[in-house]
Amino acid sequence: MPSITFPAPSPEHVDVPMSDGATLSALRYPASGGGPAPAVVVMTPYRKESLMHGELLQVPIREGYEVLIADVRGIGGSSGPYHGILAPREVDDGVELLAWTARQPFCDGRTALIGGSYSGLNQLLIAARRPESLRCIAPWIAPIDFYRDMWKRGGIPSHTAWGARAFLASQRAETRRRGLQNFYGEIVGEDFDTELFHRGTPDLSAIEAPALFLGGWYDYFLRGTVRGFQRATCPKRLVVGPWSHDPFLSDEQRGELAAWLNHWLRGEGPDPSAEGANVRLSCVGTDEWETRGDFPEAGDIAWLRWRPVEADHPVPIVPALSATPMPPPSNVDPMVDLVTESGMRMWGESTVFELPAAEAPARLLGPVGLRAVVRAGGCEDFDAHARLSIVRPDGQVVPVTEGRLRASHRAVDAGRSAHDEAGDIVVPWHTHTHADPVKPGVPVTLHVEIYPVHLRLAEGDRLRVGLTLVRADESAAPAQAVLLPDTTVSLPTGPTEAAGAARSAGRDG
Repeated sequence: MPSITFPAPSPEHVDVPMSDGATLSALRYPASGGGPAPAVVVMTPYRKESLMHGELLQVPIREGYEVLIADVRGIGGSSGPYHGILAPREVDDGVELLAWTARQPFCDGRTALIGGSYSGLNQLLIAARRPESLRCIAPWIAPIDFYRDMWKRGGIPSHTAWGARAFLASQRAETRRRGLQNFYGEIVGEDFDTELFHRGTPDLSAIEAPALFLGGWYDYFLRGTVRGFQRATCPKRLVVGPWSHDPFLSDEQRGELAAWLNHWLRGEGPDPSAEGANVRLSCVGTDEWETRGDFPEAGDIAWLRWRPVEADHPVPIVPALSATPMPPPSNVDPMVDLVTESGMRMWGESTVFELPAAEAPARLLGPVGLRAVVRAGGCEDFDAHARLSIVRPDGQVVPVTEGRLRASHRAVDAGRSAHDEAGDIVVPWHTHTHADPVKPGVPVTLHVEIYPVHLRLAEGDRLRVGLTLVRADESAAPAQAVLLPDTTVSLPTGPTEAAGAARSAGRDG
């Protein structure tokens, strides 16, 4: 991973006292211009000295800001008792770190938070506390739901290698022990969405600081990026490009981050959150970008409903990890998926269904809805993995997006789910509060949340849905399922005529 590759000020180590007696260990990169300057702050669980931070820090250092990167408590050089991942005390630390920074002679009283993934979610939690000095945040590839985005997507344990990587790298033996116990004993061990997970889900409506949501179409936190933007009420901007979950910034990302910081910390340049032009999306399958005034909600979309199954269709329920992984898109490092165990592209396809070839270019923008009606035998629970791909005329398969759901977690809150114009669920809100075992021979309806897309089909391209069912019970006996004809796929063909007319001023083609 790259380090800072241009002449940069040598960092100095500072210890920041917390109100409970703990100390946060930070590296400060002084501003190049001299004199008090706005300060850009990062809080990380990955050790402040790690080379993975160099790519991100280049932007504020180049722009002449004071830059501080601090270890979260109990990690690296920071002291204090560890209370668990993104515990309330850690959020307190972030608020106190900003207040301390704003008081220092090197800072002019204005601060910003930046960072990705974990360091994106902690920004949202800190910003919801409305620190006085905070002028803007930039959560990059960040989740917003501690349960649904991070650890139990679809009710299935996700991203589970994170605990070992993060806590075994801690310098402090007590944090290694308590962190691993907390992560694998509580977070991975707890099946349902309890108070344990609620603490790490930010109140987006409480955030006043302008927020730049940066995400990637191939990132396993894409749901959080889009929902975070849609639910936030502060000045905001959304940028989604052909990226995955990795620490490397593209030219587009560096430019967006620099423009965001410079506007909100120095008043330079146009307002990136300006209504009608605050959404910037790349289009999968092309080199094009589109500027818009929104990311469409389900009610603003014209839906194409596809019934892929004309007759009962057998689908094997395979043992865990027996499906062959799908190659990632060419611009995604496969190690991003394999090392993080995110689940993205790690499952094969037991069965596939394809739409007829496009007779003319077509575009999809928005979430994808899958209602899989399944009758299973010899299995009390299984995980459904669904993938949407483009099949080129030459047979090349390009994976685009995915969804997953544990069958026993199929209960939905209809009031919190999004519906199409006919009233059918297209974006489900699963409660994840209890398990409903699968009864032999009794059909179950699975509303699988598939991540949103922005793609263009060329003439001759086909859309493909792949499905794999994997055992999630304790039986070793062979099991079989049947996909029933009531199964539907809802495809977002674009804004409805009324919504499109109302928003057309925000597009640049």
